[in-house]
Parts: sequence; structure tokens; C-alpha cells
Amino acid sequence: MKITSRQYAQALYDLTKDKQLAEIKQITKKFVELLINNRDLSKAKEISNRFQKIWLREENIVEANIVSARKLDKDVIKSVSDYIKKTTKAKELIIKEDIDKNILGGVIIKYQDKIMDGSIKTKLIELKKEIIK
Repeated sequence: MKITSRQYAQALYDLTKDKQLAEIKQITKKFVELLINNRDLSKAKEISNRFQKIWLREENIVEANIVSARKLDKDVIKSVSDYIKKTTKAKELIIKEDIDKNILGGVIIKYQDKIMDGSIKTKLIELKKEIIK
């Protein structure tokens, strides 16, 4: 029976949860040896990505991406952060900011499985669709 990347990631999380750094290093070393023995080392990147998602979920940490046409003020970032923390009840929030001049203005906020698109570009596209109707 083949072990999936998801199963490997969950097992690694379960093994390392609440462990000290020295123990985690030993567990990780043995885990890599297991991947080699099972000829599954090619799954390492996917396992790592899945492990990170599991770890974030279990530790109640939310990642959010804020896309804007220009650098946002700290007050705006704080307002968005406060909103996301309140909405998700996250213990911690990791914010990544991206600049995309193609959105013209406004912001696009992505977190968990949600996308809040308040970009001017999207609003113009929606307005054009309404006018064409």
C-alpha cells in the first residue's frame, strides 16, 4: 500500500507536535530515511507543503495575502489584520503584502479559502458587464 503525501505530512506533524528541537531533528532524520527506504523522496516538497498547512491549521495560525496597486499604510494593514483575526479567531496572523499595479487601485485580500476582491479593475469589469446587459 502506497502512503500518500497527506498521510506522511500528518504522521510527521503527529510525531513532532510538542517536541523539543533536538527531538524534532532526530524525528526528521528518521523520517527522511523512511522516505528514502520507501522510495518516496520525490514526494518531499509536497509533504512539506502539506505539513505546513496542517501545522498552521493546528496551531491556529492564518496566512493572509493583501494585494494592492501601491504600498498600503500601516493603519490599513492593521485594520485588515484586526478584521481577519476577529473573523477567523486566529491566534496568530501572517500577512504577506504584494504590489500589483494591474489592479489599478483598491485591494484584494486572500485568507483561508476566502477572496475579498475590492480592486478597481474588478469593479470596472463588473460595471462593463452591467452596461452590456
